[in-house]
Amino acid sequence: MYKNTFIQNKIVILVNIEERTLTSSQINKLAGSPTAEFFSLAKKREAEGYDIIHLEIGQPDFQPMKPVLEETIKAIQEGKTTYTVSPGLMELRESISRAYEEDYGLKIDPQNEIRITSGAKLGILASFYTTIDRNEQLMVCEPAWVSYPDMARIAGAKYISIPMKEDFSLDQDFIQSNLSADKASTLLVNNPNNPSGHVLTSKEVQFIKEMIEDYNLTIISDEIYNDYIYIESPFNTLLTELDNWRENLIVVNGFAKTYSMTGYRLGWTISSSDVGRGILKFIQASTSCPTNFCQWAGINALQNRLQARKIINDIFPERRQIIFDEIANTSGLSVGSIDGAFYAFIKYSFTDKPSEEVAKDILINANVCVIPGKAFGKSAEGFLRITFSRSIEEIKEAFNRIRTYIEKCT
Repeated sequence: MYKNTFIQNKIVILVNIEERTLTSSQINKLAGSPTAEFFSLAKKREAEGYDIIHLEIGQPDFQPMKPVLEETIKAIQEGKTTYTVSPGLMELRESISRAYEEDYGLKIDPQNEIRITSGAKLGILASFYTTIDRNEQLMVCEPAWVSYPDMARIAGAKYISIPMKEDFSLDQDFIQSNLSADKASTLLVNNPNNPSGHVLTSKEVQFIKEMIEDYNLTIISDEIYNDYIYIESPFNTLLTELDNWRENLIVVNGFAKTYSMTGYRLGWTISSSDVGRGILKFIQASTSCPTNFCQWAGINALQNRLQARKIINDIFPERRQIIFDEIANTSGLSVGSIDGAFYAFIKYSFTDKPSEEVAKDILINANVCVIPGKAFGKSAEGFLRITFSRSIEEIKEAFNRIRTYIEKCT
């Protein structure tokens, strides 16, 4: 397209300037977060005066514990607002190491095997970037958290989505068919799973061990919900299940869910020293270091982790049961087990509309915000995710509204 004209030696010259955008091809490959999209739609309706019940955002509905808030304020007042070392405060890394030893009997080197990240999400991305070469496979079971595919794209991984099984367990046949002995592969597990709540069984862990032995498989274990388990489970972290975990395992966790510190953006990784050095490089090239005063709050949170778990155990099992009861009383909805996390992955049968359309209809007609199943993978179409990290009163009112909406549809 000819944009500019100018005269040179009395001759009119047309300069052809190519059309171009300011966004790169890499960024245009990213899908963005469906959760954030629906949250924005809900907030827009709220601004228009509608009373919205938010069942879309995975965030506890209570404040951090009082000692954590007090430590946050104290740290700011003491001037702990400067840069820290890139791996994170040694005091926090030592606190994490001590917690794993006291809770699980594990010996983890705080100097080399623990890295503090600006949120568990950054820990996952750093783990991808550190261990997966361009176009190497990253296998993830559906339904899967909405951010995994985009993070894999950023890292240049070849994202292999494992279709959803009815019980949400690992599809062992599919995994084996996509493994090859001559090409390193990585399996990402989210335990407990967001959105299904599935908790890995002993048989699934045994399968993982066999895949490690046969294919030198790398495991990245996202354990952000590991304090939200409602069934008898033989383990809370894969670290206790793999004798030589340093050879093949990276664990990612954080403070957001257990301690309701979502806005603190504070997480950690546990890995071998070699992987830890790679994650450190990623931190130095991106965020430089985690936030200083947030790390001091994290130390306090770990000191009060038994109280945090008591809050969870006092609140969430009852809400989980309310979810079961409400779904049982709602025609056209069904749910399987909810073994962990704080979501219900609900199958709907009252309409054959795609889940994104159903979620928008529920938002517009019932003023309840939920997330469409398609956001968690193609094979998760026909489902809706809701969170029960809301009050019992809100949950009951949300289902009253949804039932009214369904009755009008049928």
